[in-house]
Amino acid sequence: MSKKVDVSIAFYGKPYQAIVTIKTLIKYSGEHIDKIYFSRERKQPHNDYVGIFKVIDYFRNDPDVRLIVQYPYHHLGLGVMDIGRAKTDKRWRQSILYQYALETTDKKYLCIMHNDMLYHGDMIGDMLKEFDTRAPNLAGVGSVGQCWSCPAGPAWGNKCDSYKYREYVPSMEEALELTEAYATPRQKLQKEVIERGRVHMLPECRLNEYCALIDVEKYRLETVPNGDIGCYGGNWGGVDTATVWSHDMYQKGYVFQHLCLEDYARHAAFDGTGSGTQANTSRDIYQNAERNAKAYIEQNFGEIRETAYVALANLLDSVKREAWLGIIHSYGFLKRVLGS
Repeated sequence: MSKKVDVSIAFYGKPYQAIVTIKTLIKYSGEHIDKIYFSRERKQPHNDYVGIFKVIDYFRNDPDVRLIVQYPYHHLGLGVMDIGRAKTDKRWRQSILYQYALETTDKKYLCIMHNDMLYHGDMIGDMLKEFDTRAPNLAGVGSVGQCWSCPAGPAWGNKCDSYKYREYVPSMEEALELTEAYATPRQKLQKEVIERGRVHMLPECRLNEYCALIDVEKYRLETVPNGDIGCYGGNWGGVDTATVWSHDMYQKGYVFQHLCLEDYARHAAFDGTGSGTQANTSRDIYQNAERNAKAYIEQNFGEIRETAYVALANLLDSVKREAWLGIIHSYGFLKRVLGS
């Protein structure tokens, strides 16, 4: 009998791509999955606020999918920096990406992933096998490193890769020299992180959020509010989500095991760019990717039959959002008047 894990997906638009993510995930890894935590960010790209209700409607009668939907109180994005508030303000902390599920799940392992994945293999099953056979200090399994933008990566200095991140351990001086030598996409920020003392794991190195299985007990022990390490889903002054968390966990003696993501899935398979992030600012890329994903669903899983729930839920949500914006604007106006 296989272990059951929970899954956490941060929903920032892309409803049809999210449906593809869940359908293909269940197709290949469904035997390992109990609940799917689905956190709808307070702000949505291109005002696609109806998207969450399309996903809920699609799966509401699916016996293989158990969705737990969360609506974070704050929209924090990636620039999370206030570790003190994270320790004491539960509502704020649980608005950080993936944190609600990491604090709430009753499973030993939680699988974190993007909502624009197309699976073709059982990645969760193989990640569980890694936990069964690896060292007791293993904290996470998944794609390790962002080698394409790391000065030590194969495309630049060629000193390190996802399989060798524990072997290449430069001094601060060597890491700075290497970073100076190669005009990587985030060169300036990488230097700043190294100068602040986070040398190894290198600034771009992390347990990637595309699909990662995390040992929940180890996570809770070391991460706020119980520990001192900032939440996985925060930036904390690093170069990307989870880079600081990965570095700090490694410095505590934990390790991560690399699995090649492309052996199991494609990321951003429908937007033509392969990155997934350009769709957040380009309406054309976003809409085209959603059309492609919808066509994939209907070709592979049958026609999408949207019910009246979608329009009604979106209407109620719109009323709540407008009321909330009205309160915020009124508060801002009164503050300006009283302060003048």
